[in-house]
Amino acid sequence: MSTKSNRQILTRGKNYATKQAKKFGADEVSFNKDSRLDYLTGFHKRKLERKKKAQEFNKEQDRLAKIEARKKAKEEKKKQMDEDMRRFRESLQIQQDIEENVNEGDGDASDSSWHGFDDEAEGKSCQGDASSETDSVKPILKRNLTAVYDNETTVEIETLEPNENFEYLAQINNVKLEKAEDVLNESVTRAKKYAKFLGMADADEDNKKKKKQKKFRYLTKNERKDNQRKAYNNKHRR
Repeated sequence: MSTKSNRQILTRGKNYATKQAKKFGADEVSFNKDSRLDYLTGFHKRKLERKKKAQEFNKEQDRLAKIEARKKAKEEKKKQMDEDMRRFRESLQIQQDIEENVNEGDGDASDSSWHGFDDEAEGKSCQGDASSETDSVKPILKRNLTAVYDNETTVEIETLEPNENFEYLAQINNVKLEKAEDVLNESVTRAKKYAKFLGMADADEDNKKKKKQKKFRYLTKNERKDNQRKAYNNKHRR
């Protein structure tokens, strides 16, 4: 093994640096004046772009969170409805079983004993005389209810129909039509006062007023120096 000269030993680091530069270095370095000018003068522009992207990202995250919350609420509501329907069907089945047992017991009792004369005919005749007077009066609301106990329950409600005997029915129910408008206005006024007392009306008025946004302003060079000096003094205070 030949010994290395002093010159080789001293220039060994330089040779290594040259080899690394050739290995990883660039063949040519060119500067574009337009790109350099755009980079040096576009700090504020890029800052605004980053701020806008961050706002869009946060807005998208809020939208996804609201969608997820609505989805969970919908699923919980569906589960609650299924549970209520199951309980309703169970209670309906129990009620049907009880009615069947009662009907069987009544049938057995009616076959074995005599209960006297039937008073239902006399009651119906008396009720027919009493209801003959009220049949001529047309009711205010007419409501037809149709119940289906298999899987669904359907309710049909008809709207208010014009009634010629409205004043007569109001008089029977002790309702004074001439004071209806005054009572309605008084109720509305009382509701407004109560809402104002609870603070609901004030909140609506405040929401209508647009809040004045504070104008953004960059600090001057002297203001930044003063802030840095204050921060340094607070940090090194004994």
